[in-house]
Amino acid sequence: MKSFVILILLALINNCFAEAEQGDPVAGRQKSKFCQGCHGVDGNSVNPLCPNLSGQNANYIEKQIHDFQTEKRTDSIMTGISQGLITDQDAKDIAAYFSSRKPMVGFNGNKIGQNIFREGKPQRQMPACSSCHGDNGKGKADDNNVYPIIGGQTKDYIAKQLKDLRSGVRHNDPDSIMGNVAKKLSDEEIDALADYVSKL
Repeated sequence: MKSFVILILLALINNCFAEAEQGDPVAGRQKSKFCQGCHGVDGNSVNPLCPNLSGQNANYIEKQIHDFQTEKRTDSIMTGISQGLITDQDAKDIAAYFSSRKPMVGFNGNKIGQNIFREGKPQRQMPACSSCHGDNGKGKADDNNVYPIIGGQTKDYIAKQLKDLRSGVRHNDPDSIMGNVAKKLSDEEIDALADYVSKL
């Protein structure tokens, strides 16, 4: 009987830890108040240079917060906010809240950008964006922290990230996967691709 009670207690403790690890979207709504000024109440950005977080993969959001905290990724606003105000549990809760919102969505698309997104540039050994980010830019796995949901993201934000990856200003992508892809794109192609992806 005693061992049975211990097993029940261990199960309850493990369940509490599992819930804490996943993040609490209800707590995250309150904790994300200072995020909402730029990213929007429901994660739809009010500033074209701030990313939409609505429906984004929670693991990806959490990774980006940690990358800002450790300066693997830097930004004049996000680095300071993440280092000064966000604990590990806050990051999980905030990520859970924005992830639980209705997925971001855009309208129509750019044909040049569509070709790059769906077919890549085989002559430049550049894979299709959809091979990692999914057919409609909505991701391929719920637990992926490497390839974000990009379909419906703001055009200006996508273009800036591609240019920052191309120049090396942003370098928190594993094995420089996106940096190497971005280096194969011209400014015009980045603009077309960003336009297409923003409208998925």
